Amino acid sequence: MNDWAGLLTSQLLQAHLVSVAVICARLLPIAFLCPLLGGQLAPTTVKLGLVLSLGLFLHAAAGVDAPGVTSAFELVGLVFQEFLLGTTMGLIAALPFDAARMGGRFIDLFRGSSAEAALPMTGSKESATGDALYQLLLAVSAAGVVMPLALSGLFRSYALAPLGRFAHSEAVVLEVVRLVGTAFATGLALGAPIAAVSLAVDAVMGLASRAAPSMNLQETGAPLRILGGGAVLWLMVGLVLDRLLATAVEAPAAMGAVLELGR
Repeated sequence: MNDWAGLLTSQLLQAHLVSVAVICARLLPIAFLCPLLGGQLAPTTVKLGLVLSLGLFLHAAAGVDAPGVTSAFELVGLVFQEFLLGTTMGLIAALPFDAARMGGRFIDLFRGSSAEAALPMTGSKESATGDALYQLLLAVSAAGVVMPLALSGLFRSYALAPLGRFAHSEAVVLEVVRLVGTAFATGLALGAPIAAVSLAVDAVMGLASRAAPSMNLQETGAPLRILGGGAVLWLMVGLVLDRLLATAVEAPAAMGAVLELGR
């Protein structure tokens, strides 16, 4: 009798462990890619603890269970399938923050004020404006409505695409490519006004040099680009943040659309 009870207990425990492992396989890449769940800034132990906590919650409280597996090969295939789906979801969730960084790099490229030029002794390879927009968007998203929307979209993904039921079809790939292209376009749109100001300064300085060749205006263009671009960025930082927040708010809906295509 005790042997049967021990066998039944071990089978139930194994089923629970398999379900939690498969759930965490979807959550793990999201935690490493999406800044709202840790991203590159949080320590690895914190992200792993968060993934395990969410996995236990989804299994115990939400009733998410893995389909029955009969061999280790099926379990490995199921874990890999969920890990691939989590990578796709994490990429979509991180696109607004990538757009902020791309827009900042584009702005600094035209202004000529990258982190290497502004802080040459730090050895940083990050764009100063890109990192500032990234951190600003992350702070506003974590304190606003984006964080609850992201968590609800993450939890809802297990209802839209149950464990082992998602297939990466051609439509899914095309939709992800479209979303990536939209993020690139958003980054370019953020830097377009500053790029226009920088090109206008170069045009004015070129015309002034032709009109007055005796004046040494070669060293004046760079400071004017930095100051003019910085002034325009300061005036439109609210509009830039609104554009990025709109993209972040739409990310859970875009994630749901991708999950619908793969059902």
